[in-house]
Amino acid sequence: MKCPFLEEMIVQYCSACQIKKMIPKNSLVDTQPCEGNYSDCPVFKDFFAKTGREQKQKEEKMMEAKKEIAGEAKPCIWMKAGVIAYRMCTSDYDCKNCSFDQALLDASGSYVESPIVVEAIKKLKQLPASERKCRYMLTGDFSYKICSNNYECWHCSVDQYIQDLIESSPYLKKRRERLSKEKKVRGFAFREDYYYTPNHIWLKVEGELLKIGIDDFATRVLGRIEKISFSNERFIIKDENAWQLGSGNRIVQIKSPITGEIVEINNEVQKDPSLIQREPYHNGWLLKIKMPKEIKAEMMKGDNARDWLEREFDKLHQEFAKEMGILIADGGELIVDIYERLSDEQWHNLIKKFLL
Repeated sequence: MKCPFLEEMIVQYCSACQIKKMIPKNSLVDTQPCEGNYSDCPVFKDFFAKTGREQKQKEEKMMEAKKEIAGEAKPCIWMKAGVIAYRMCTSDYDCKNCSFDQALLDASGSYVESPIVVEAIKKLKQLPASERKCRYMLTGDFSYKICSNNYECWHCSVDQYIQDLIESSPYLKKRRERLSKEKKVRGFAFREDYYYTPNHIWLKVEGELLKIGIDDFATRVLGRIEKISFSNERFIIKDENAWQLGSGNRIVQIKSPITGEIVEINNEVQKDPSLIQREPYHNGWLLKIKMPKEIKAEMMKGDNARDWLEREFDKLHQEFAKEMGILIADGGELIVDIYERLSDEQWHNLIKKFLL
């Protein structure tokens, strides 16, 4: 039997409240917060504030995640140049500390004749003039800059300014000190990263330029260098006289191993020719030319050049012993005093056998 006191009632409950608080339907009138002014309800206010904070925190986390993804997805400048298919920068464009970028640098901090670099320049030059982005735009250093020099950076004032800043970098200085140390081969200073010709001319690739000088062996054989002059200020032609140097009446004409347009002649060696002997691989360089299409096969580098220099010393040792009765243990003994004892004929014979 149904209890006479049992009464049916329609109720609703607030889902925002921590406990399901029953609210009779007939008690919901417009004057109460639940029906008319729910925005004034303390439960509603607390719930809205809580969910708002959670939503905001969720959105902030999503934004941070997007930033992290965007930060990680910085394309390498070589990828931007279209040279490599895919590589993301992991160093925030700090190229001087990037092992991949550093692998393309030589001891002086210049990009070497790497196939990647050559290919990059070719591809960039094929772009329309309006799309030739400056390499510093690729790295993000400039927001916008178009190259107006056909990627011939050596006469760009902007590049020179940036390079001056790089020159002061302690990282580059340490790298140069580590990699550019000259080695000794039988007493002669020697650079493994340079190209050498059979007549003791060295060539060093610097981007799209080729720096040229004479090696330490040649300076020792010459004895004294007090004069130097260049045959032409615009071009050098293979197998034709490029410069002459020496002292007094002991002057020798040196033929060029390569053809090219002269970009720069070292004025410092013209002012002080002895610089060639003191620093043959550094401040004693002679001239720079535009990079030719290829380096000839007869030029030597690395171990091949080292072995060749060993053989050259053996020949020189035999020449001194046989023709002049002078024994030398290594190239360090080839001092000016020895050459004072040589006749002009003996000196010219040495030059002919080793430098011509």
